Order: sequence, then C-alpha cells, then structure tokens
Amino acid sequence: MMIDEFGEESGSSSSFGSVNFLPMGEDSWSYRCGRYWVSVRRDLAGHFPAAYEGTLLLRESGKEFVLAPLRGRSGRIVHTVDGFPVVVFPYLARAARGTANGTGITAAQLDSLVRRLEEVHRSDLRLRLPVEDFRPPFEKGLEEVLAIAASGVGTGPMSQALHRLVSRRWDHLQEQLREFSVVATSCADIWQRSPDHVLTHGDPSRANVLLTEDVLILDWGGLMWSPPERDWSAISRHFGVPPRGRAEMLRFYELRWNLGEIAEYVTRFVNPHTGDADDQAMWQRLVRYV
Repeated sequence: MMIDEFGEESGSSSSFGSVNFLPMGEDSWSYRCGRYWVSVRRDLAGHFPAAYEGTLLLRESGKEFVLAPLRGRSGRIVHTVDGFPVVVFPYLARAARGTANGTGITAAQLDSLVRRLEEVHRSDLRLRLPVEDFRPPFEKGLEEVLAIAASGVGTGPMSQALHRLVSRRWDHLQEQLREFSVVATSCADIWQRSPDHVLTHGDPSRANVLLTEDVLILDWGGLMWSPPERDWSAISRHFGVPPRGRAEMLRFYELRWNLGEIAEYVTRFVNPHTGDADDQAMWQRLVRYV
C-alpha cells in the first residue's frame, strides 16, 4: 500500500529503501524509509485525521515553517495499516537524531516562533477540526486510576512506589482536580460569551521546534480551534517566557497539561508493566508532575 502511494513507480520500493525503526515519540512509532519519515499514530488523547489535512493546507498557503505530511497518489494524507493510522513526512535528519530542540533557543529564534504561531492564529482557513470544549482530556479516568493507585493494587514493579507517591500527594492532587473544575467552568463561560476561535498547535515544545536560522514547527497532530492561550501557555511552560493572555485561560491550560500527564503515567503504572527503560523514563516524568 505505502509503495503504491509513495513509490517512485507503482510496485517499486526504490524511494523507500530499508525500513529502520526510530525510538522517538510517545504518541507514535516512527520509521525511516529512504527519504520518508513514516509515523504510525497511537495518540492517547485521540487521533484527528483532519489535523493533518489542515497542516498541509497551512503549508500550501505559504507557511513554510510548517512541517506538513505528504499527500499520496490517491490524494489521501492519512492511511490505515493493520488498523493504525499512518502519516508520511519528508525525512529530516536533524529531527530523526533527536536534535530538533538543539542545545538552546536564542531570543531571535523565540521571537520568530511566537510570530509564526501568531500567523497560524490569524489564518483564515476554514477547517473541520476539534473545537475546545474545556473538558479534561482524561474525563473521570484520573480520579479512578488515582483511587486504584492509592489502594495499593497493582501488577508491576512500580506499583508500590506509585502507591506511596500518590498517597503522599493525595491532598495536593485532589486540590488540583477541584481547582481544574472551577477554572474550566469559568473558561467555558468566557468562551461562550466571547468565542475567539483560532487555529492552535497545542504543544510548541522544544521537541517540536526545529531550530534553524528561523524555525520549523513539527507535529501538528493536535491542531484545533481554541483560545490562543493554548499555545501561549505551552510557550511559557517549555521556554520559560512570561505568560501572555487571560489569567483564567492560562491557568486552565497549565492545569490540564499537568493533570493530563499525571493521568497518562498513573494509568500506565496501575496496569501491567515491566519496569523497562520506557517505564523508568515515564516514572521520572510522573514524579516531576506530581
């Protein structure tokens, strides 16, 4: 299928070359196939094919700082292989080596990143994408997995450590959940009175920004209509710059990010796990957020 879509000629694999797995990305399995980067999506928060269509339209509208997927011969952008959505990008060696974030970002590059995101926010493309609804990405799942963790029930090597961590931080976690509910309600009211839908990336982090003389922004799978604070909160979180925007909106996105990360990692450790290198890395992230 992929050869027919992207091969130099039907039935030829010459443009693909050998297939090499690249251990990168939490929401995808990545492979290098010649001059292509193949992303097999497994997004935990949901997969929205229209986001990739929108990304390509942004690129085609002149926004060359957008790393967009490629359209196959059939016209499709998102393909299905063994039940998984698959998206193909041009291969970029620096991104594949894990150096998209570089060793630091200069003031000029940060200014360029902000200006590029502002261009996206001003885009007049009309796309059918998810729209911010101020619900938690984890619904009621976080409360449930926290209760399981606090009970000490588990089937993996990290289970008891998780029990101790969640028990020690229980009051703090419950306070964050209560605050999130209040802030989310307030933001939904503001949004209903004065909706300011703009296209937002959602996670312009160091891992998703390729630093050149300008910037190239990667991973647009979370493209959606939302308040601009969705991006400004991420810029502040990842690059340490002063926040910009409405305080309630910024706090909402800060809390949702933190609680969403906690939900993902706690869910991993209340389920069977092995304690492998991925588990160890995710444990460190969980401790940081809790």
